[in-house]
Amino acid sequence: MFSCYGESSRKRKCVPLNINVKKVCFNEKVDICATPSNSKEFTMANFPDHMFHIGEMIFISVNTFQKHTRVHIRVYAADDRGILHPTKSGVSLKSEVWSALHSKLSCFRPREDFESAFIIKKDVCVFNHSDKDNVSVSIQRIFQREDSSFQFVPERVLLNGDNLDQLHDSYELVLKCVKNKLLTYTLSEYVMAEVDRLPEIDSFYYDVDSSHGLHELFESLCKCLTKYVSNTISLFVKLDCVVCQDDIVLPEIHECMNVSK
Repeated sequence: MFSCYGESSRKRKCVPLNINVKKVCFNEKVDICATPSNSKEFTMANFPDHMFHIGEMIFISVNTFQKHTRVHIRVYAADDRGILHPTKSGVSLKSEVWSALHSKLSCFRPREDFESAFIIKKDVCVFNHSDKDNVSVSIQRIFQREDSSFQFVPERVLLNGDNLDQLHDSYELVLKCVKNKLLTYTLSEYVMAEVDRLPEIDSFYYDVDSSHGLHELFESLCKCLTKYVSNTISLFVKLDCVVCQDDIVLPEIHECMNVSK
């Protein structure tokens, strides 16, 4: 990577940047480049549940960032310690685009229509590079410019026949992960908004990023709903009322009951 600076003679001088400042790695929480100290290290033998291996060094991963859940198909590279790092060879897809891509690839016959191409939801283009001996397709993102023309994103991912088969077989697992990500993120956003309206009470505390985050979200949501219901409808029954204790159904509310709302 180079940075260009202008001089008084209007000549452009390219100065290499300090490439040691950042090292590309995978961050489980957000889809950004981060330093190794802020990320978890993954290997071929140990990677998280939201990552799915589809052959060679290609993985499908799911994450939620800035209120969007996306599916990534990306090539990874291993360093000297075997730690996996994402490369620029890959695509990032919205969940609905991922589903449409899977449906299209399921009925796609690469050996019957050589050098073909098709666009999915105006978001991704699939090229068929197959021949009679080998299956090979590339997936590349596209975007629409202001003049309504389309342009390709430089990064792409190349898949062979085995990759396509494993991509197809992993669909249900990826879909389940997408649903869990959407549920967890939605709950965390809702619970956070509700809890922020309440007084600072230790019993309402939760941490979405902890290992027990989902359980704490569930508990917090239940407490929020309980508080909402209790403030909306309050019903008190006198325990010494013989009529109520005998569970006698009355056409009208018994006088021992006090309905506040």
